[in-house]
Amino acid sequence: MPLPARHTLDQLLVLEAIVQTGSFAGAARALHRVPSAISYSVAGLESALGVTIFDRGGHKAALSAEGRRVLGAAAAMLESARRLDALGLALAGGFEPSLELVVDGALPMRPVLRALRSFGALGLPTRVQLVVEHQDGVVERFSRESADLMLALDLENAGAVQAEPLPPLELRLLTRADHPLLSAGPIDRSALQAHTELVVRASTQRAQEAPRDPWFGGPQALSLSDFHAKRLALLEGLGFGWMPVHLVEDDIQRGVLVVVPVDEGASWTYRPALAWRAGRPLGPAGERLRALLLEAHGPSA
Repeated sequence: MPLPARHTLDQLLVLEAIVQTGSFAGAARALHRVPSAISYSVAGLESALGVTIFDRGGHKAALSAEGRRVLGAAAAMLESARRLDALGLALAGGFEPSLELVVDGALPMRPVLRALRSFGALGLPTRVQLVVEHQDGVVERFSRESADLMLALDLENAGAVQAEPLPPLELRLLTRADHPLLSAGPIDRSALQAHTELVVRASTQRAQEAPRDPWFGGPQALSLSDFHAKRLALLEGLGFGWMPVHLVEDDIQRGVLVVVPVDEGASWTYRPALAWRAGRPLGPAGERLRALLLEAHGPSA
């Protein structure tokens, strides 16, 4: 077990006051103490550390070489102590110690990160954990781990939640420009089922035990962990699949990835939402994060 410190924070506070005011008498006035109490505190600090902190030869309180080193360490300790005080006051004021935010990986991450940057600049005592999941895994993770907020594509099976709409998310059915699928004549569901469909799976236990069928129900499917890996698989010509447009705009403009002209339609739009529990009101930090997320995403129309 570590030994207790031989010095006290009060002694360090006295040292700081002497340096800031330039004298023992000035520190006594600043701290509303008698001069003898200041001298006693300095003597106790010097005895505890085993060094001489002030040179007593001049008319002013001048730090010794050792004293300058002690002052630097004391400043860091006092700053930590003040941060601890501020943390205690903030937590006592109702701010949550932590928040968990679950986000569907198909959604743009820049607005989320902008909101988190703004939240961090507030200096609140609340730590935020950002979890990225996919499809059914978002709601499952939100429910199972009692997360505070989620950005989901679909709130089905989410239970009692309150929600605010987010901007729509467009997906397109894509493949590489030279994929054999595009030269197979008219493309319908049966034509797609003859090729490999690329799908992103949730990583949650329930999704692993009972995964969704591929969108087009074919026997050949390649499961990937996220949309960035799926994009690379499309670029390698491994198959076809749905992709959020914001992740592949450059690839589409360059003609590397092209829309699969399936007769069912090659575009799909989700109406995502920011949701939180209806029966558990957000605390002050959660409310601020919710507002910042909505602000970062802009109009939802």
